[in-house]
Amino acid sequence: SKPKHRNALSELETQQSSESKVTSINGIGLLRIRVLKACLFEKNLPPEAEPGEIFDPDFSILRTGDHYCRISWSGSKDSRRTKTVLQASKPVFESEEMIFDVSHYGAEYKLEVVDVNTDKPVGACLLSAQGLLQWQRDEKIRQGLISLLDMSQKSDPRRVKLELRTGVKDAFGLNFYNASKLSGESKEKNSSGRAGEISGWLEIDVVLDEDRSLFLSSNPRQCPPRANEEFDIALIQLHIARISNIIEDIQKIFSTY
Repeated sequence: SKPKHRNALSELETQQSSESKVTSINGIGLLRIRVLKACLFEKNLPPEAEPGEIFDPDFSILRTGDHYCRISWSGSKDSRRTKTVLQASKPVFESEEMIFDVSHYGAEYKLEVVDVNTDKPVGACLLSAQGLLQWQRDEKIRQGLISLLDMSQKSDPRRVKLELRTGVKDAFGLNFYNASKLSGESKEKNSSGRAGEISGWLEIDVVLDEDRSLFLSSNPRQCPPRANEEFDIALIQLHIARISNIIEDIQKIFSTY
């Protein structure tokens, strides 16, 4: 008789073959997102606000307007969006499932709630391929599913609430938001001028179906490489600003004690 691990491998390859008939995967897997709803605050909360305050169901000081949710991703100028919800402080988008072919393990996705009247984001949050996979593996471990076969099984969509942050420059990688003060042009009336302030939250269903033929197959596929990053002077300036902020905080500690 065949070893158990060979039977399991054959079972997985049969499942992968049937999945490939549905959707072709060129990257490391398929990201599936449904944008459900958002909650938008009238006045931003500080960047270090506690989750209990951010997701408080009784939070009632909200802003009303016309909004939609836009999703963009690193390495591309393309984007996807939901319908526009008019005159709502808690817009219910209830979008169709959006499917993205995740190009590599370093891929990142920016979700923005956009004010239609100004065409500017009210706030944004970031999803990374690595972070999503870690979430899913942690959940399997929590359920006691720790074997290689368990880890290779598809995960169910996870419903999560993500805080929306302001002051986001492009929302990708280390440049998610600049920790320094915002300029006068980008400072809004409901903001104290601190980048990374929390303007609300966004609820989504999300799952990343990793292509298991990359690591569990009798004929594994080569992992797609991450795109080469271009030199970015703005990113260098961001690091300098962060170092300056750290030095300033240290000086404050010494002056206090």
